[in-house]
Amino acid sequence: MREDKDSDGKYLPEELRITRLGRFLRSTSLDELPELINIIFGAMSVIGPRPLPPIYDHYYHEHERARFNVRSGLIPPDSIDKEPILSWDRQLAYEAEYATNLSLKIDLRIFFSVIRILMRRKQSGYGGIIRIPLNEERKTIRNTED
Repeated sequence: MREDKDSDGKYLPEELRITRLGRFLRSTSLDELPELINIIFGAMSVIGPRPLPPIYDHYYHEHERARFNVRSGLIPPDSIDKEPILSWDRQLAYEAEYATNLSLKIDLRIFFSVIRILMRRKQSGYGGIIRIPLNEERKTIRNTED
């Protein structure tokens, strides 16, 4: 990612800052390789909620905080969903459900879903899709509810 900022000093959206190399690394999942080191040293697990920026901490609903009861993982629980890109609400619901109901059966189901995901990524343009950050999405929803 480039460090490009607007006139107010805020970073430009990711889609404007990502380099060709970065887009390639994301689309092939090669950007995930450093996480294998964290798995080897026990800081992460193979399956579990994806680590998210601390800036999102204030935007989780109470039931979604269950995601913090398990270690972060390389393969997220939402991998079992048929859609390649999920809403924040669906992703966080999968993570809370996973953290609440851990089992080997669920881990195996999630693990084997990776093959399907890798096949569909080539068809879905996965690396080119960037969704709105959680804090921006939920700030917008909170402002419209007030």
